[in-house]
Amino acid sequence: MDYIFEEVRIKRSNAPRFVLNGEEVDIWDKELIDYHSKSVSEYVREKLLEFEKRGLDPFEEIIGKEKEKEMVKTALMSGSNILFKGKKGYGKTTFSKAISKLLPDKILAIKGCRIHDDPTQPTCFSCKKKLLEEDEVELVFVPKKWIRIAGDPMMTTRQLIGGISLQKIKEGYELDHPEVFTPGRILKAHRGIAYFDELGSIPSALQTLLHELLEERQVTTPEGDIVPMKIDTLVIASTNPANYKGVSDIKEPLLDRMEQIDIGPPESIEHEIAIGLRNMALDGSIIPEWHLKIIASAVRCMRSSNCRYSARIEVEPSCRATIKAFDHVAASAMRNGRKAVMFADYGRDFANLSLALKSRFEVDYEEELSKDEVVREVVNDAIDTVCGEIYAAIPRSIFGGMMEELSEIGEINVYSENGIEKYKNLWAFVSSICRRREEVSSALEITLESVARCTGLLERREVGVYEYLAYDR
Repeated sequence: MDYIFEEVRIKRSNAPRFVLNGEEVDIWDKELIDYHSKSVSEYVREKLLEFEKRGLDPFEEIIGKEKEKEMVKTALMSGSNILFKGKKGYGKTTFSKAISKLLPDKILAIKGCRIHDDPTQPTCFSCKKKLLEEDEVELVFVPKKWIRIAGDPMMTTRQLIGGISLQKIKEGYELDHPEVFTPGRILKAHRGIAYFDELGSIPSALQTLLHELLEERQVTTPEGDIVPMKIDTLVIASTNPANYKGVSDIKEPLLDRMEQIDIGPPESIEHEIAIGLRNMALDGSIIPEWHLKIIASAVRCMRSSNCRYSARIEVEPSCRATIKAFDHVAASAMRNGRKAVMFADYGRDFANLSLALKSRFEVDYEEELSKDEVVREVVNDAIDTVCGEIYAAIPRSIFGGMMEELSEIGEINVYSENGIEKYKNLWAFVSSICRRREEVSSALEITLESVARCTGLLERREVGVYEYLAYDR
């Protein structure tokens, strides 16, 4: 049985018969040669070079982050593990999933193996025994693997590494018996990607075991026995900044085996909007450009030192706040039968935006400064800014005509106004900022709101209702 603990390599000359889907196969034929015997790093490197040759971005789902993408490609080409460091909600998990796309869609594995061992270089005891003692070994195709391992201070050795009972082996149990070998989460990532979500939250003692497994390719049991476990996995980990709430340390030897890449918030409001739209759960309601800018600007303001509440905000909202705010206003529009979002969809006192933001930022001394107040103020500031841009875009050549038309109308309800086309100047501007016919009511509303906020010639009586003020009634 000693050979079970030794390195085993299977070649054509010493291979058993391999059976796939009930038929004997030669795994070294050109149809199957690319599905085994290569390491995870080799597969990733080959795919990256293929993207480079074709001039394509291997991480197209990541919006922006060009510098970070280049660092990731360099680290992967050199076979390095990666640690993404940044605040929550900025795409660390998305980046790790994007990396997994570089793996082949499927690989050949020994049928029944719980870690999907390679038929030419087995790791688990059961597969070594099969390949060395049996005349026929069944194979199966398994899909690419991306195994998420959530950081948990209560994680046990058995959960992370697995359970190996040498005593059961000595008692004569079969090596693939559940009482002999139960693979943990990291072993299940064999021949795939192990994504550690908040690596520092794993207990210090287990970080030591993890370092030993990845670096020395072995595990030391609590009894002091050394068991070789030469797993092949690419480790992608994430952690928050050191001063972030609830962050634990990563042991230095483990940190030294990883390349740290910092991941920050979206570089521009355009990137913020693109991320929000791409990740929305809802599809069907149009969010016009002005509402996209208002919502994204409000969220970005809360991350900025220029925000009036910057000194009070302890935890800033992430991109998830933008995504859910888009979802909530779109949901409101859908519920109310509107094809495009309008100010009413922000909710009373911006309640729908508060719903998206309140659980995603923290303020100090909340009893003195409520989160609802912060949301109201930053959203109002964002509306002021966007309305200023809309007002500045009104051509001076038609502004006077627009005001004459509005004085003629007197009071206008944007939710019921269907005859706007007959007002030449007003219609000229409103239609110019629409991308789709469905946005007309929303475009009229933002135009009137902009004039009201920037000139005082209009007053909003209630949501969607405006009255002209610049004449004696």
